[in-house]
Amino acid sequence: MKFQYIFLTVFGVVGVLAVVIFSTMPSSNDDKEIAGARGSVTIWGSFSGVYTQEVVADFNKLYRDSFSITYEYHDPKTFDSDIVEALASGKGPDILLLPDDLLLRHTDKIELIPYTSIPQRNYQALFVQASEIYMRDTGVLALPFLIDPMVMYWNRDLFNNASITEPPKHWDEFLLMTPKLTKRDRQTNITESAVAFGEYVNVENAKDILAMLLLQVGNPIVSMVAGEPYSKLTDKKGEQVVPNENVVSAMRFYMDFSNPLKNIYTWNRSLKNSRDEFIEGDLAVYFGHTSEHKALRDKNPHLNFSVAPIPQPRETNTEITLARVYGLAVLKSSRNMQTAFIAVQRLLDRGPSGDFAAVFDLPPVRRDLLNAPPNDAATSVFYDSAIRARTWLDPRPSETNDAFREAVESISSGRNTVPEAIIQLNDQFETLLKPYQ
Repeated sequence: MKFQYIFLTVFGVVGVLAVVIFSTMPSSNDDKEIAGARGSVTIWGSFSGVYTQEVVADFNKLYRDSFSITYEYHDPKTFDSDIVEALASGKGPDILLLPDDLLLRHTDKIELIPYTSIPQRNYQALFVQASEIYMRDTGVLALPFLIDPMVMYWNRDLFNNASITEPPKHWDEFLLMTPKLTKRDRQTNITESAVAFGEYVNVENAKDILAMLLLQVGNPIVSMVAGEPYSKLTDKKGEQVVPNENVVSAMRFYMDFSNPLKNIYTWNRSLKNSRDEFIEGDLAVYFGHTSEHKALRDKNPHLNFSVAPIPQPRETNTEITLARVYGLAVLKSSRNMQTAFIAVQRLLDRGPSGDFAAVFDLPPVRRDLLNAPPNDAATSVFYDSAIRARTWLDPRPSETNDAFREAVESISSGRNTVPEAIIQLNDQFETLLKPYQ
């Protein structure tokens, strides 16, 4: 069944939209009038691209006789507070381009789309698995629009110098390569590092790296149980709470790279930010998001680097990386909700969906668009990573970032063992999740 046909009846049973009969809507993208659509709707998002407004203008030309959209960029650092302040004052947008880590924070503000409008099986068939973060028992909170998966950037010159012909596909290979990719001066100071693991403050994307490792060992970090979110970092053995064994294994793996007693010691807090070290050519491997690719290239046009998939555990049956997912969510406070849902539907059509992903330098979130990856080597990796990606329900991004940082630093300083740090981390997560239970 074609994507657009499925969505002809999407939202049709939503109470406030009962007057909209989507089955009568034209199927082409060049229709001049759309029943029920009027005026303009505003979308707030934290993604910005050079040609964003051009793509918005092209989209609006298609529907100029019915409706238009306005896209308003907000700094990711203030996006959450901007939403809260605007809605508190009775203002704000009609639609949010909502990142997955703000989903729990704003669930109560979003108009749920029931599965009677978009069947669960259709949703899962149309979009990559990471987009299931927006699914609930009775419907979906947002429709996925963008995805930003993590990949492995690797310095080809440093690999060549170490006589390593290709990047690692598995983590055990990574362990063997680390001593070869790490260099020290006569005072034993690290001058070239294999990877930035084991610390937090100078590791770009540290939280996402840790979350990725946890997802790879099969731990969801947070799970929905009877419609409520709970931390899954620990298990119960009788009356005793113990850290999940896989979580302990993943955390130890991460921490060992900053342990001077290990032969894989390659990183410490005295080094620069990992992203800067990579750009300057002193870090062999950098774990970053697809959206960072252009900036890395622009910062140092002479840097000889390439892109590869994230390494996997050797015995895994499921290849996983982490991604940030951004979905179009219609707010309950929208003053033009009917048109907002129509705009979301049209933005998810094949053309606009691909156009917006391209302008943000991201792979598509739709499976059919990912079926034909481009010939470009880097973009092909981005497409494959989008298919393999997962994410997790983050209760409060800034607070969980602090919690992960405290866990890592308590281990590196010797204040806590790995199991103790994980139990403490779990307690902090449970406190953050309480308001949503």
